[in-house]
Amino acid sequence: MQVQAVIPCRKVLIATHPNGGWSVADEGTPNSLETDFRIEITDDGNANYLLIYSSLDRKYVTDTWHETIASAFAAAAEDFGIEADEWIRNVR
Repeated sequence: MQVQAVIPCRKVLIATHPNGGWSVADEGTPNSLETDFRIEITDDGNANYLLIYSSLDRKYVTDTWHETIASAFAAAAEDFGIEADEWIRNVR
């Protein structure tokens, strides 16, 4: 998998759940905490893309699959408010 774009460190507000899960949270959400995440878009080896969110301590990690890189960028914008110019692209 090749990293196509990355945000090395971004503060994200998450809510922790009793079952050990977590989700992105809004201000005022019970059991929420702000933590640093690495957010990246990689190819999946099959001409599609993964949007990967991982806390820097690797305690909270998930990904979403996307048919196009544009769809992955759009999901990051919707989920985290990430603007196009925030990404570091063509990561080697």
